[in-house]
Amino acid sequence: MEAGHEVITFDAGSTANIADSEFQGGNFVERQYDGYKFVHVRVPHFEGNGVKRMLSIWKFAQTILKGHKQFERPDVILQNIHPPFDYPIVKLAKKLKCKYIAEAWDLWPEDFVTFGLVGANNPAMKVAYAIEKRYYYAADDIIFTFLGAFSYLRRQGWMKDQGGKIEPKHLHYINNGIDMEQFDKDKDAYPRQDADMNDPDTYKIVYLGSINKANNVKTLIDAAALLKDNPKYRFFIYGNGAYRPELEQYVKDNGIANVVFKETRIPLEECAWVVSQATVGIMNYEKGFGRWGVSSGKMFQYLAAGRPIVCNIDIAYDNLIEDNHIGVARDIETPQEFAEAIRSIAELLKEEYDAMCKRVRKVAEKFDYKVLAARELDVIESVPQKWRK
Repeated sequence: MEAGHEVITFDAGSTANIADSEFQGGNFVERQYDGYKFVHVRVPHFEGNGVKRMLSIWKFAQTILKGHKQFERPDVILQNIHPPFDYPIVKLAKKLKCKYIAEAWDLWPEDFVTFGLVGANNPAMKVAYAIEKRYYYAADDIIFTFLGAFSYLRRQGWMKDQGGKIEPKHLHYINNGIDMEQFDKDKDAYPRQDADMNDPDTYKIVYLGSINKANNVKTLIDAAALLKDNPKYRFFIYGNGAYRPELEQYVKDNGIANVVFKETRIPLEECAWVVSQATVGIMNYEKGFGRWGVSSGKMFQYLAAGRPIVCNIDIAYDNLIEDNHIGVARDIETPQEFAEAIRSIAELLKEEYDAMCKRVRKVAEKFDYKVLAARELDVIESVPQKWRK
């Protein structure tokens, strides 16, 4: 918008907590928030990551396709893609003959195979891969938030020099990031009255994020159990997910007193203060998650906070943590290894720890939204429409 473009964001009404009654029998609610234009789309409600979520994603895309005449024709559609479920948006871009940019934060449907949800040879997966290819072939440009996606496309045989239609010059790597200026303002403006997080005499090990199968939080809890005899170590878990109740009971049953489950959800503006109180920020995943790289939102919050990170997987292609010496990010197989990795950061000499924190903050500056937005604008403004035949 600052560059002079008119921007309208389409999102699910459930994301913005728009009640069904507010749609008044229609499928769209238009709103403005401080000058930002949003169209909230009516979708079926769901919980978790099951079939109902996939249905909701499809309904979101299909509703926009069917109702597009209610809105002015766009010059550019930039879609955060979830192949194969939101393919109707690709059809819409073709129908309107506008520039289409596919932006991928995750590798759907490949992640379903990675985490053992579906077999690679399942007939449904073959269809899903075929539809995924159509997203990329239809796109004028493709933005990935993880660098390994380029290798993924080559593995699939979809690059032009392999007989496919994708040209390398139309692929772009723009990772996730954070608004550094806003983060710093929020950190100062929204402190929390929390005795745990205000305790200067403890190592505060903080996990902030989802608590689902892919997050493997139990391994972190088992690592905490190995450190529970040292009163300086306290582990704080913020977030929600299908596995949270089970893990809370596990902590209680096993007397792991140094693990504290905090709120399931806190306002975004308060996250800055929370992560800034951490001694170590934790990124936690099932093995295989970082195969193509990582674009985790929590990583950039930890970076902006200037706090070292311990991650239990090796991040392929762009390991910001190991490459910049700002923590640990490797395949950690056991709770013992995890506990040792945390200890190796928390118990650094003060001068070494402070120097690491400065390096963390320096890395964060490379992923400030101002930097990333300039790169994204270059893509948007330089897209040659229909470069593929």
